[in-house]
Amino acid sequence: MPANQYDNNLLIRYIMQLFESIDRAQRIHQFIRTESTGTPCEFARRLGISRRQLYYCLEEFKDFGAQIMYNRIKNTFYYANNFEFILTIRTSPLNYQEKNHIFGGEVENKWDSANSLHYNQISLLM
Repeated sequence: MPANQYDNNLLIRYIMQLFESIDRAQRIHQFIRTESTGTPCEFARRLGISRRQLYYCLEEFKDFGAQIMYNRIKNTFYYANNFEFILTIRTSPLNYQEKNHIFGGEVENKWDSANSLHYNQISLLM
């Protein structure tokens, strides 16, 4: 496999993992917001992750200011504060100088779709 094809595959895999993580975070937020998570084991199973990974994700939400509690009577996680998860990603085409800077002067051998992957703003609003 040529080196640039290998780089393209890694980039595509990284982008797919990024979008999977964003989707998972949105699903976690939706379940907690609607107080419909179920037990930690059920919640992790719904998300397709381990219980330990679930707790890592919840810690990340807490790092952003979410106060997440668990109600043993209802068997659900819930927000103890007015937490809202809004993720905004804006993209714009790269110009030649930006491509050259990112790819170290080997612009023509790199993934052409990088034109659409320049992030102007990524924000998390709470």
